[in-house]
Amino acid sequence: TTSQTPPPPPTTTSSELRTGRWTSEETTYCDKLIQKFMAGRLPLPEGIKLNEFLSNMLKSKQSRLTKKMKNAKLSSKTFKRISGYLTDVMEAREFSECEDGFFHSIQNGLDRSEIKFHMQKEWRETFSTYCVSHGQPL
Repeated sequence: TTSQTPPPPPTTTSSELRTGRWTSEETTYCDKLIQKFMAGRLPLPEGIKLNEFLSNMLKSKQSRLTKKMKNAKLSSKTFKRISGYLTDVMEAREFSECEDGFFHSIQNGLDRSEIKFHMQKEWRETFSTYCVSHGQPL
């Protein structure tokens, strides 16, 4: 008999997902993520849906995203890579500052640490998958 490896667990469980009100900093960061996603300038796999990406990255329930962005049609937008990265240093710095602003808007220190750790893990995994798919050794 052959043993099959079970699929990896989902990145987040529903009990860990963010709910509730959006801070202005989270909204700003989410808008930047959408902007870079739509421009094809993130190291993401081709074809990932916007709602899946945002839900994973922001550790947010998809219903929370849908409610916030009623007319955005998040599930119908898929990623098409153009450059796969931010080419301008100032743009990258601004993006990083938006991310930091989002982290600092989370009042509870433990929650802030968890979301920061989670997002760093998501970026690392996404980027390493991107590198491997392009023949780059890790």
